[in-house]
Amino acid sequence: MPKVSPEIALCVLLLFALTCSAGAADGGLTVRDGQLLRDGKPFRAFGLNVRDLADDILDKGDAATDSFACLKWLGEQKVPFIRFWASYFSDRQKYLADPETYWRHMDLLVDAAEQAGVGLAPTLFWDSWNVPWGFGEHCRDWGDETSRTREFMERYVSEFVTRYRGRQAVWFYEFSNENNLMWDLPNTMEFLPENQRVEANIARWQVGRESIAAFGRAVRALDPERPISSGCSEPRACQWHLANTPATPWQADTLEQFTEAAGWTAPDPVDLLCVHNYQPFGKYGSATARTEIGRDAGIAEKLHRALYIGEFGVLDGDGKLEPGFDAKLYEQRARDVFEVIYQNKVPLAAWWVYAPKPWGYGMGAVNPAYGKFDFVVGLVREYNERIAKDLQAARPAPSPAGRGRG
Repeated sequence: MPKVSPEIALCVLLLFALTCSAGAADGGLTVRDGQLLRDGKPFRAFGLNVRDLADDILDKGDAATDSFACLKWLGEQKVPFIRFWASYFSDRQKYLADPETYWRHMDLLVDAAEQAGVGLAPTLFWDSWNVPWGFGEHCRDWGDETSRTREFMERYVSEFVTRYRGRQAVWFYEFSNENNLMWDLPNTMEFLPENQRVEANIARWQVGRESIAAFGRAVRALDPERPISSGCSEPRACQWHLANTPATPWQADTLEQFTEAAGWTAPDPVDLLCVHNYQPFGKYGSATARTEIGRDAGIAEKLHRALYIGEFGVLDGDGKLEPGFDAKLYEQRARDVFEVIYQNKVPLAAWWVYAPKPWGYGMGAVNPAYGKFDFVVGLVREYNERIAKDLQAARPAPSPAGRGRG
């Protein structure tokens, strides 16, 4: 084997280091010791959920004019990032049937987001517990590294991350949506399709945690920098008891137990603690919002994770507007939730929801064609501007130039 000079070896090491740190150096996000950073500096932002943004683009490609107009409008409104599903059931079928077309259309989405200046938080397996059924497997097979489910996950993650890890539009990667809300439910069978009502489809927390960790490892092997989110909700109030005390599954957890259950949703190398938090409109209580969000911020700090409120909003029931709906009061309560999140210095939070289609209109739904809740994008812009001023003020002043000892 020929000898390599120290100079060449050093160059190789430097090149490797630069490659591994590209996510942080190219304007992307990263997490260090539980703190969210952008370009190496502390960062926070509010964004929006646009859950089904990809559907029309993956269906129609260039002809999905409404979806591209949505991205353009969000960019004009200075919404910095959006969360969306990249492979929900129907989208996953498109990928499996024709991956070349799928990726060509996903490229259009990423290109449009970059042109609009809108960051992307893609959820790669929104309905994760349904994935095994497409391969003739069961929910427990997420825990089997040799299963077809895990092989599919690793293949899709490899293709997605390899394709987009160099794109500034992609802020971070997310596994699923509210994976943990199915864990250890004694009435699981009620929620399963009739042909899937078997013990192997009861989602256990250990399998859920392993599925999240496996996703994280698959991402981190290809992108050493960008943050990773589980997509989980806040734990159920009885999450620990569901897992550990079958005789009393609905007993309320202590804060210590709640914190332990939250930790199950963010195993290494996942570095964001994702929660979803909704406050009721009709029975809104500012003190409750402050208690819950403050608790979540404290847990994230204890777990050394950056807190990400992947969904938040003010919502009653199915979100339909009842006669006599008080729009002014709703705006006040929505603003209060923004204020609570801002005061707790939550790194990332995304309002639910921008609704591209009329079927999604309702309480809190943003769309200029609907027009009832567009004040939300004003709140996103306002609070992001406040955050930017706060972060700028917190940065150390530059040292005076040219001042020597005399």
